[in-house]
Amino acid sequence: MSDEFDDVQDRVAARSVQLPIGPRRGQLTHIPKLIAAAYSEATGPLRVKLLECLLQPVSLLGLVAIAAGAFGELLHRGSYKRLDISLNDAARVTTDQMLELACYVEQCNPDTFQQVASLLAETPVGIAGVSGSVLLLALRAWRQRDSSREP
Repeated sequence: MSDEFDDVQDRVAARSVQLPIGPRRGQLTHIPKLIAAAYSEATGPLRVKLLECLLQPVSLLGLVAIAAGAFGELLHRGSYKRLDISLNDAARVTTDQMLELACYVEQCNPDTFQQVASLLAETPVGIAGVSGSVLLLALRAWRQRDSSREP
């Protein structure tokens, strides 16, 4: 059953303009995949550090929403701002869950990726894998683009 509002909706949809994606959002789309790949190749202690780093900007609601609640059980340990992540916790997190976490962090606080790059650079094992090296290169290029755009 149609009414007079159907015609208005059709005209508005026909005139809608696609808004351009902001430069930050478009630049970072490949970095979560690289972080997930680096995580899959990392040792247990490095996985713990990566998780701790990426979980810092995540809210309480985010912990239970990301990756179908995979990180929600961490709420029962430690304080909200300092989650205690064990090697067993890191071993349970899959590459797909890490990808979802990195995508979430990309949206809420992409500057966290700079901390991830520092973490990988400080850990010799962290950059042993090809994906870790590619991640560092991508983050350096992102940082250079951001600094060249500032007035």
